[in-house]
Amino acid sequence: MNFEKAANFIWNNGRLLERRIFEYIFQGGSKNNILNAIEAYQNDDGGFGNAIEPDLRTPDSQPLYMEFALKTLYDCNIKDTEISQKACDYVSYHADLNTGIPTIYPLSVNYPRAQHWNNPLSIEPSFSRLTGLVGLLKWQGIKHPWLDKATEVCLNDISSKVYDDAHTILTAFCLLESLPQTDYVKGLFDKLSKELFEARFFQLDATSRSYGLSPLEFSPSPTSYCRSLFSNITVQDHLKVLEFQQDEDGGWQIEWEPPSEMAKLEWRACKTLKSLMILNSYKMIKY
Repeated sequence: MNFEKAANFIWNNGRLLERRIFEYIFQGGSKNNILNAIEAYQNDDGGFGNAIEPDLRTPDSQPLYMEFALKTLYDCNIKDTEISQKACDYVSYHADLNTGIPTIYPLSVNYPRAQHWNNPLSIEPSFSRLTGLVGLLKWQGIKHPWLDKATEVCLNDISSKVYDDAHTILTAFCLLESLPQTDYVKGLFDKLSKELFEARFFQLDATSRSYGLSPLEFSPSPTSYCRSLFSNITVQDHLKVLEFQQDEDGGWQIEWEPPSEMAKLEWRACKTLKSLMILNSYKMIKY
């Protein structure tokens, strides 16, 4: 793995957000610079817009964007009360505790987007999407009058339904991680763990090149909440493959088609940064 080429790929193609995160992780940069970059995507309504998730190019706030922003803070282990309070205000206003929250809103059709966001289910309320947002907000440690009730409702949803999508399970684990590890929470952890290995878009096979979430998405560091789910051999196999997947230009490729060449480069910079962060956390990078 060539760290310098990967770094150059991020400098050439990454947005300010990815460059700030790279500085923070690898060059002693400022956490506040990351927060400033994230806030640039936050709209007056507390939601996030402006293509922070590069596959959708609308400036308007979308639950999809909210999840991307909060997951970015989670991946960087950054908690910020001001950003997350505004975010929680947005989610509490738009969510329905009986039906959930859509991934994207219908008017987003007026802007360029990747083909997979043309799925009509994307605009339907989703409880699993809400569970992920509540989990990421709860992880922030904020106090909000809506959040405790939402947490209770989402835990009931995890308990009573089968979660069959690896993306949903990933953020549901964030909710469990944010709570006291009672027998009840540990039981839900065991339930989600079993569902993960049968879930769509979960790639246990390290040699698979199709789109999906590998064990490294769930255990990006040796201290991750979900690290116990995977054997050392499984993690090492995926780390070796991840290292090998670096492209000649220094970046990592993606397995789907974004709406434009710019969006593709933005996504590749995101994936390159995440790959470096994972390899670094497992002490596989020298720089």
